[in-house]
Amino acid sequence: MIQNLSHEKWDIVTLSKIFKDPVFRKKFIIEIKNYAVQHHFSGIVFDFEDFPKELHQIYPIFLKEAKKELIINQLLLAITVPVADDQWDLKSYSRICDKIILMDYDQHWVGGPAGPIASQSWFVQGLNKAIKAIGSDKTIVAIGNYAYDWAHDGHRKTEAQANTIEEAWLNAHDNAAAIQFDPEIGNSSFNYEEAGVPHQVWLLDASSFYNQVKAAETAGVSGIALWRLGSEDPSIWNVMKTIGTNNRPDLSTLQSVSNVEVEGNGEVFRISEVPKLGRRQVQYNKDGLIVNETFQSLPTPYVINRKMGGDHLLALTFDDGPDGVWTPKILDILKKEKAQATFFVIGENALLHAPILNRIIEEGHEIGNHSYTHPNLANVTEEGTKIELNLTERLVEAYTGRAMNLFRAPYFGDAEPTTPNELIPALNAQNLGYTNVGLHVDPGDWLKPGVEFIVHSTLHQVMSANADRSGQIILLHDSGGDREQTVKALPLIIEALRAKGYRFVTVSQLMGRPTHEIMPKVKGEDLASVREDIGVFLLVASVKFSLKILFIIAIMLGIVRALALTILAIRQKIKSRDLIPPNINPDLFVSVIIPAYNEEKVIASSIERVLQSENANIEIIIANDGSTDRTSQIVRDKFAHEPKITLLDFENGGKASALNKALKCANGKVIVALDADTQFEKSTIAKLVRWFEDESIGAVAGNAMVGNANNLVTKWQAIEYVTAQNLERRALAGFDAITVVPGAVGAWRKAALTSVNHYPEDTIAEDQDLTIAIQRKGWKVIYDDDAYAWTEAPESFKALEKQRFRWAFGTLQCLWKHRSIFKDMKPKGLALIGLPQAWLFQIIFSLISPLIDLMLVLSLIGTMNKVHQHGIAATQTDLILMSFYWVGFLMVDIGCGFIAYRLEKQAKNYPVFLLVIQRIVYRQIMYSVVIKAFFSAITGLWTGWGKLERTGRVKLENATT
Repeated sequence: MIQNLSHEKWDIVTLSKIFKDPVFRKKFIIEIKNYAVQHHFSGIVFDFEDFPKELHQIYPIFLKEAKKELIINQLLLAITVPVADDQWDLKSYSRICDKIILMDYDQHWVGGPAGPIASQSWFVQGLNKAIKAIGSDKTIVAIGNYAYDWAHDGHRKTEAQANTIEEAWLNAHDNAAAIQFDPEIGNSSFNYEEAGVPHQVWLLDASSFYNQVKAAETAGVSGIALWRLGSEDPSIWNVMKTIGTNNRPDLSTLQSVSNVEVEGNGEVFRISEVPKLGRRQVQYNKDGLIVNETFQSLPTPYVINRKMGGDHLLALTFDDGPDGVWTPKILDILKKEKAQATFFVIGENALLHAPILNRIIEEGHEIGNHSYTHPNLANVTEEGTKIELNLTERLVEAYTGRAMNLFRAPYFGDAEPTTPNELIPALNAQNLGYTNVGLHVDPGDWLKPGVEFIVHSTLHQVMSANADRSGQIILLHDSGGDREQTVKALPLIIEALRAKGYRFVTVSQLMGRPTHEIMPKVKGEDLASVREDIGVFLLVASVKFSLKILFIIAIMLGIVRALALTILAIRQKIKSRDLIPPNINPDLFVSVIIPAYNEEKVIASSIERVLQSENANIEIIIANDGSTDRTSQIVRDKFAHEPKITLLDFENGGKASALNKALKCANGKVIVALDADTQFEKSTIAKLVRWFEDESIGAVAGNAMVGNANNLVTKWQAIEYVTAQNLERRALAGFDAITVVPGAVGAWRKAALTSVNHYPEDTIAEDQDLTIAIQRKGWKVIYDDDAYAWTEAPESFKALEKQRFRWAFGTLQCLWKHRSIFKDMKPKGLALIGLPQAWLFQIIFSLISPLIDLMLVLSLIGTMNKVHQHGIAATQTDLILMSFYWVGFLMVDIGCGFIAYRLEKQAKNYPVFLLVIQRIVYRQIMYSVVIKAFFSAITGLWTGWGKLERTGRVKLENATT
């Protein structure tokens, strides 16, 4: 909605400039159209009001130009029109606009005489007149719901005051005025007198709303609008529910949902009354319209009673502590200045600072409750609030032997709670026996605005106190960030206000109550009980501290590993550049085995890519492991006449079983195995097998890349392949410590396979098991990062979780199966580096990382609460050290990722932002699958192929040939 309202007045001057200047007019229209498109609006409503007659000659031109632009983007054009203003040619405007919003209210308005705001007959007459001119299909009728209060001062009538319905009800209640419904008019009214001045109030409430909605439905309007939202009778929403039905709404219950009555002055307050419901009875005539409403009782709001202290008394209060650095400094200043204060403490901050709590009390100050974790208590249940306050209460009692009766809610801004966010926590605390302490003097020291500003603002607010707004309680902070400015400002504030005759006291002294009532000693059995709590709180503190240390150790090891892998990968890359690879031998006969299980979507393209291989003498064996789809039939139909291809159909026995059966038919001395979802480049096979010129080499790992990076999940996996798997393989290759020749792209010497009885069938990570096994038999495994293959990655989180569970479970099996390697220490690369790092980083860290992340999340939540309250300054908390390490790790990770992409010829531009997000999401997926796999391994559960649904979307657009 676009209005010409500025500073509560209708701006005619600016509107005239827009209408009369064609260039400005066009620019204005384009800007609002672009804004509507950007925010996905359905259209634009122009609410231009109170302009003179001559502008009606230009307004249609403006609207036509706007319509021309809006229709391009299929945006609707609507305007608001007053119901009783003959200057508006409704028929002409309707030819231009899609909708006309008829403002069918203000029969009597604030600047005129008292009377009904929209009588039923007047409402219907205006509605019918508009529909006759523009048609019901273009008419949206706006129905009023508010009140006007006219004061009659002698013969002079003052301008009416606009009231909400709740304000009008409260006026009627407080003045014992009877609200009368006039059946002829269809509006309610009442009269009262204030300070000798008679008042007349007219209302549009739920009853008038119902009648006018019925009239609008009968007229067949295309829509209904409400004026004004926030001023309405809450029961109109029950009316809304009956639109289009023959049901009658329930208007019997009256609620005061937004009104609060504040009595007295001061910053210590008590909620003396809670809202009470009112009751209303309505009567209908034979036509279904309301003809009378009777108020048996009117709703009442919260009533707040405030209390202030004696003249020239001030209470310094400090929130959010204690803090090990700043609270002692503040106590030192208070001691030097001989000033008393009240500290509203947060339980989790006090957990490690028992000596500070005791010092506060010993030096004559007071402690109040500020919750345990500093949540927004409006979003916490009553039971949750009780837990928050009781935890802090028990902690303070355990550490000091004193109870607390003072309370200040987190996020509470002053001493006038007027919203549910302020009222509910205050009422819950009051019901628990606490005294609510607000404030009126807040220099915003938590924003760190400067020492001079803090001092000046405090003095100004104290000196500006008046009969309606006291200024006796000063809010400062002793925690939640860098409080150096507060520490420097505090003595200046004390000295300046003392010079003006003020005296500093505790909140209890301000209230005129002795300290022993506000902080009574805990005695007898209660004292023994809270002393027992000390051990619990110390245990919690120890666990929290241990998790913090564990987090730092984990981050440091992660940084060391990332840097080590990257440096080693660079070293290996440089080394490989100096190494001249053997010449390609096109005569070497190679058996290519493609195990398949339900691969109908990808099998043909995979075979075709292998057939396109250059400088390779190959046979292709398709090991169909009992597929239930058309895998076998597709191979027969498409490659029946291809002599290089052999199709073997087996009963389903698992991938390793299928590979072993195919090996019996393989004629080559070198075996190239690839998954059916993988596509080779033309040179891949030739590059893999050239290394077997060296008789000591048992296997060659190729470079697997994601070929279907078409959504967020697969793009993240593409990042992982480059920055984790391939980088690790490069680094480990330099120590003869490669742990996996990937199933997607790898070549094996047949003799090496025979030496370990071929593919192992007792683990599900047969590629990893086989890689470790042949190295333990003395064979070497190397990595050729120039032998590329493009594999299909899971395209959903569910599929990814399924695949990674299989990998994690298989890794656990392999690591356990080959645990004896640590006894014989052969080969050294695997024994000293390959398998230890797999145990540490793939298994152990994944098992403990949820605890570390939990610590980080809890710290983040706590800090976010403080940032919400205090701004960015609150980040200087216990989280600072953890954030420092975390950001350091992230920066190292980003840097190592950049290097990994530079090392990878086939990788696209470095997606740094995707990598950062990937690290967060991937961590959780990897933790869950490793934990699941760990417990599955313990309980002896088994898993099969872990078959993923294929899509056949692998592309080689960026592959070299």
